[in-house]
Amino acid sequence: MKEFTCIVCPNGCSLVYDEAKHTCTGNKCPRGAKYAETECTNPQRTICSSVKTTLKEYPVISVRTSHEIQKKLIPDVMKEINKAVVKDYLPINSVVIPNVLGTGADIITTTTMVKGENK
Repeated sequence: MKEFTCIVCPNGCSLVYDEAKHTCTGNKCPRGAKYAETECTNPQRTICSSVKTTLKEYPVISVRTSHEIQKKLIPDVMKEINKAVVKDYLPINSVVIPNVLGTGADIITTTTMVKGENK
């Protein structure tokens, strides 16, 4: 059995997941049970990071994955993010790395880069 505090909604339910029976207790909504099962069988995370640029106003730009990826892939995805270099001004949600490592997730910008301005 594994214990979790659910982070899906503001309730913060204390969950207990029985891996042998694939059952969850303590959840006040169905999302908690799904969260506990996913955490035990295939943990997922969103990555937030930054990418280097060649632009004077923006030495780096903040990025994130467009959706969650398998937790075990985080080190390999971070290697890809660290290799990337942005060479142009981009609006928010621009794809920097499409389908990173075949995960179906894109690495996207989280801010708009404006020429002549540094936020």
